[in-house]
Amino acid sequence: MPYQSIENTLSLSRLTTFRNAVVKKIGNDCTATTLKLYEWNAQLSSVMFFPLHIYEVVLRNAVSEAISMRYGDDWPTNVVFQNSLPYKDKQDLVRLTQDYQGVGKLLPELKLSWYENMLAKRHEGRIWKPFIKQVFPNSTENTVSTIRNTLKNGCDIIRKQRNRIAHHEPIFNQPTLTQLLPLIEEAVSWRCKKTVAWLRAQEKATELLNNPIF
Repeated sequence: MPYQSIENTLSLSRLTTFRNAVVKKIGNDCTATTLKLYEWNAQLSSVMFFPLHIYEVVLRNAVSEAISMRYGDDWPTNVVFQNSLPYKDKQDLVRLTQDYQGVGKLLPELKLSWYENMLAKRHEGRIWKPFIKQVFPNSTENTVSTIRNTLKNGCDIIRKQRNRIAHHEPIFNQPTLTQLLPLIEEAVSWRCKKTVAWLRAQEKATELLNNPIF
């Protein structure tokens, strides 16, 4: 196996994390296992894009729906809503409304962190207490606070892993890796049972997660 050529092409620093993990696990520097681990990591990252895609679209639609129930369909341009946001979130939103062409065009432009911040406690009274059960009708938690906290904490884990995947960073060594798919499926199921059933039927990550290199 042409390990050295691959390492030279991808860089020593990129393979070192995988190589060190192999040494730590099996006790010797096995380049064949290092490549298998790298391949597994890359393949898992690739197939995780589908559930991440569904999760992000579902979450931003749910958040948008809840905000619209309080501030109207064109909530991005509602000054009262804008002024309820922390400075950075307000600036990010206002910047995108300079050429406002409707909510549908704006939603994909806001970062996932913006939607995560909308799940913060500061928005509970205005948005989540009245509307969280309408936008997440299948939630298994009993109180508004626990639903919101569960979604926010899950989004934090998902967002950080998504960012690592998007930047081609290792995920095999992340302690929250096995939580990623269950958290995605939980949030989607709280929104729609049929959608999560479709997601589960289509996703390819489970097979790889069930067959790790070590």
